[in-house]
Amino acid sequence: MPRRQQAAVRASLKHTALSLATALVAWLSPPITHVDNVAHAGLLDKLGWGSAFGSTGEPTSGLTLATWNLEWLMTPTEHARLSASCERQQPRSDERALPCTPGRKPPPARTPADFDALARSAQALRNSQGVDVVALQEVDGPEAARQVFRQGWKVDCFTRRAHPQKVGFAIREGVPHRCHGDLQALDVDGGTRAGADISLWPGTPHEVRLLAVHLKSGCFTGKLDRSFAPCARLRQQVPVVEAWVDQRVRDGVAFAILGDFNRHLDKDARHPAGPDEAAPLNLMQAWSDDAPRGAELLRATEGQRYVGCDADDRHSQYIDDILIDRKLADRNKNRRFARLPFDAGDTGRTLSDHCPVIWSLKP
Repeated sequence: MPRRQQAAVRASLKHTALSLATALVAWLSPPITHVDNVAHAGLLDKLGWGSAFGSTGEPTSGLTLATWNLEWLMTPTEHARLSASCERQQPRSDERALPCTPGRKPPPARTPADFDALARSAQALRNSQGVDVVALQEVDGPEAARQVFRQGWKVDCFTRRAHPQKVGFAIREGVPHRCHGDLQALDVDGGTRAGADISLWPGTPHEVRLLAVHLKSGCFTGKLDRSFAPCARLRQQVPVVEAWVDQRVRDGVAFAILGDFNRHLDKDARHPAGPDEAAPLNLMQAWSDDAPRGAELLRATEGQRYVGCDADDRHSQYIDDILIDRKLADRNKNRRFARLPFDAGDTGRTLSDHCPVIWSLKP
């Protein structure tokens, strides 16, 4: 048989084998969930075709993380339903309701064009920025997230709060992950937000544990021991995150904390946490205290100029940030910070009061 014909036959056989493998996985497996995502990748590896499918997705050139608060992101149907009977106060975590507090902006209603504009940002995160995972805040679960994170993304691991402001993740398709459930202790009073806890590439040498947070708002600067309710709540949340950090260090797994910290961490990091771990005065030095050894955190926004989300952005400091541990930092010496502003052509659309913060980590 001529060589050209032999090559064509081999290519045809490979295509047939891959098709059969896909059919086999579909037949053997139920619809893929966050756990099935890992099992699916492992089965293809055992068949010897994992790399052909790109299913294991193990990072060959680092990891790119992002965080994005999407400001009360809900489906239009659910927004309309809940807006019809809103509450004057902020609902508690176990309440399925929206606030309509006098003098405060209500949760925004969005049009299909608004969702399309947000979806373009999500596609830019994947295609232009090469983001592997996005920590999400203020998103009403997977259905709402899918309005924005469409082709090429899997949305998963959302906190199980009834309140529409949830925390979760958008993961690039093909990246195996496992949900670890809510960090419920962050809801210190029944009205603050739990954290979302996830592993990427679980059970491999590249495993990374991620915690997505949306901490109590209102105490942006100053010591946490002030007589101000938001500072008292934030002060209660700090030891919860510290306990999570310390356990990850003991586990020996690389990790990161991503989200909306509602705190100017550049200022916070300059001041000591104080002697009482249960009642810290500041965040960063409580978490990054090298106790246990290795509990040291690097911050994405450190030394970075503030980049506004659009022409109307009047902020001057970040509250969205990404913190990585020493192990992840040592693996990835080349780190690039980015902010993804909204397109000028979308001025006037109802998007979000936050835009993505990105940290690319390369060996």
